[in-house]
Amino acid sequence: MSGYKLRGILESSLVPRREISNGVMYPLLQKLAAHGYIEFKVIEKNHRNKKLAHLTELGAKRFTELMAEPVAQDAKRESIFRFKFRGMAGVDPATQLQIFNEYANSVQADLQAYQAVHDHLQTLMDNDPDNRDHLRWAIRSLNLSISICQAKQRWVEKCRQEINQNRGKTNEEAN
Repeated sequence: MSGYKLRGILESSLVPRREISNGVMYPLLQKLAAHGYIEFKVIEKNHRNKKLAHLTELGAKRFTELMAEPVAQDAKRESIFRFKFRGMAGVDPATQLQIFNEYANSVQADLQAYQAVHDHLQTLMDNDPDNRDHLRWAIRSLNLSISICQAKQRWVEKCRQEINQNRGKTNEEAN
C-alpha cells in the first residue's frame, strides 16, 4: 500500500488523536526497505509515479518475530499492544493467545497498582478532613483508571474465548 494509506492505518492503531507525521513515516519506510523488509513497486498507470510498499518474505519473517517478542513495560506499551492487536490475523492462534496473556498480565499489574493507591487515598481521606476535596478527586481519577483496566480485562477474556472456540472448530474439522 502507499505510505499515505499505511500512515492512516498505523494512526488508527494508536491511542486517539495520536498522529504520525510524514517526516516520521517516509524515513521509516526507507529504513524498512534498506533492511529488505519491504520493497517499493511503481504503479505504471499513475501520472505521479506513485509507489506502493510490499512486504517481502524477510519482512513477513520479521513481523512474525516481532509479534512473538515480549512487550517492554514502558510508556510505549499500550501503543505496541495496539499494533500487535491490529496484526493478529497474521499470526497463529498460539501466538495470539500469548499476546493476550501478556496483555492481561500487564493490565492486571496496572489494576493492582491503581487499587493500592486508591485504597491508600481512601485511608487518607478518612483520616484527613482538611484535604478531603483533593483526595476525593484523586480517587475519582483512579476510579476511571480502574474501570478502564476492568474493561480491558473483559475484552481480553472475550478475545481469548473466541480464539479457543475457533481452535476447537478447526480441530473438529480436522478430525
